[in-house]
Amino acid sequence: MHQLSGKVAIVTGASSGIGYETAKLFARQGAKVVVTARRAAELNTLVAEIKRHGGEAIAIAGDIRDEHLARALVEAAVDHFGGLDIAFNNAGTTGDAAPVADISADAWQSVLDTNLTSAFLGAKYQLPAMVARGGGSIIFTSTFVGSTVGFPGMGAYAASKAGMIGLMQVIAVEYARHGIRANALLPGGTDTPMGRGTANTPEARAFVEGLYALKRLAQPEEIAQSALPGVRCFKL
Repeated sequence: MHQLSGKVAIVTGASSGIGYETAKLFARQGAKVVVTARRAAELNTLVAEIKRHGGEAIAIAGDIRDEHLARALVEAAVDHFGGLDIAFNNAGTTGDAAPVADISADAWQSVLDTNLTSAFLGAKYQLPAMVARGGGSIIFTSTFVGSTVGFPGMGAYAASKAGMIGLMQVIAVEYARHGIRANALLPGGTDTPMGRGTANTPEARAFVEGLYALKRLAQPEEIAQSALPGVRCFKL
């Protein structure tokens, strides 16, 4: 029996990288998956791949900063698959690199809206659906940047991702009595389009790789595997 048989999951930021691989992994483990990102063509490719391997998935393209999308994703999970058990709030952006004094208020707000406010909006609608289901698991993709190390030029990114950890901790306390678990992944450098955008020169990539014992970037499939224990341990 697959580890997630009978479960329904939402995965955001699913058009590439960690979200793409996590959606495929959840589907392989038996979950029915609702995926979202801005790029409809990439989402349709993902859904086709999941279905080709015997899984079930639907895609809803949109801007993760839109509260209407957060509501629509949960409604789709309930209407198409009967409920919601798992939410992987993964979508995010690094924003443009700049020293803190050079970040415009608009640029700051854009990163916070994409990373932190979207996580709040997702949870706002996901949690009641999980309560109705009798339990569940909500996972956020944070980062080691801002929690264990500061990277120059990433003030907005670090602040938004550190804020996500605080949000996760409050959810864990508030919803434990409903059988809902809350966790955050804190990946290091990962070989995704967003990660390559940060480590965008041979020197920058070598610096990031040098931070880790294995002296390489993680693969998105590895981060997806780390999300799986967070969803398979809740009450069945």
